[in-house]
Amino acid sequence: MEILKFFESCKEIVLYGQADYVMRIKSYFGEIYPNIHLIFMEFPPEFYRFDTMVENLDHYDSDLKSLSYKSCIFVLFTEQYNAMAEGHLRKLGFKNLILYGSFIDNELKSIFFPRYFAKRKLKFQMLSDMKSIRENRKICITIYQAKCLSDKKISKEVARTPYMIPIQVGASMTHEKIADLTDDTGDNISYRNLRYSEMTAFYWMWKNDITSDYLGICHYRRLWADLDGIINKLQTVDIDAVLPLPTLCEHSVYEDYMLKYIPTAWQPMMEVLKRLSPEYYEASKKIFDDRIFYASNMCILKRNVLNDLCNWMFPIVAEVEEIVGDIDDSYYNRYAGFCTERLITLYFLYNKNNWKIAHAEKVFIG
Repeated sequence: MEILKFFESCKEIVLYGQADYVMRIKSYFGEIYPNIHLIFMEFPPEFYRFDTMVENLDHYDSDLKSLSYKSCIFVLFTEQYNAMAEGHLRKLGFKNLILYGSFIDNELKSIFFPRYFAKRKLKFQMLSDMKSIRENRKICITIYQAKCLSDKKISKEVARTPYMIPIQVGASMTHEKIADLTDDTGDNISYRNLRYSEMTAFYWMWKNDITSDYLGICHYRRLWADLDGIINKLQTVDIDAVLPLPTLCEHSVYEDYMLKYIPTAWQPMMEVLKRLSPEYYEASKKIFDDRIFYASNMCILKRNVLNDLCNWMFPIVAEVEEIVGDIDDSYYNRYAGFCTERLITLYFLYNKNNWKIAHAEKVFIG
């Protein structure tokens, strides 16, 4: 809360960073701190590449000359670029710097999204704010942490908890083992991991975990901020689904990513959705035109909710695969996982009155 009090004391802040982050913070501040004067210094996507970052920061030095060295600069890149930008700005003499990260992001989102949802007459609640309605009960909750041989190195070790079980994804495509549990056992789609990413773990837990009351997923670097707190709260409340705080799209779910970068997957997804699930297709016209997006395929669900979601979602994505096949670019070839992010968003916003949904914070480890 200290950072929120600091923002309240500011009259002017420079938003300095990658364009999509600047847009989100602009939206958050416009709602929460409408009296702060904002100055924008936005880097287009082609400017924040690690190998050319220093040279690209130099490109904006002339814009910084108009600022006082006492100016408050909110540095808005991912963690690895934030460190480079901070060093660059300090060399120029700027000292009043705030570095964007998961903590600040969660603080701002927890204020912004309840208001954003309310304006759309949607219910929004944080799991941590829910009142306990029963004494602790012993229910089985298992969170699977998707890990892969191609994972990048992270800056710190993830704290261990008995509720989180690492599962190696894409295990069928290698003899090297990095986790005791692998996604190539039982009923699985491990061989499709290049397209599905962490969703081969999602599929595995749906088909093979027959004992847990709640099942959830996180990643090697995208994690629940307070998993133990989430587990304890689920023992005392009646909730169907825990979702991460949403992401705010720049324009809309429809315009922002897949349509721009992977149109060969977006259009088939919409065509299959229209044919297999016309009621969801009609709802998608409004939901995908809005800016609410549940990123990262993260959720914690009661078993019946998981069954309902997966029975609906995976057949849609399988048909999209049949149409699209492989994409040459290895990143965009993960389109099946990008499709499921959009479908999970659609599913829970469509079923907002059918399931009891709460939100929890997530963190990203650079």
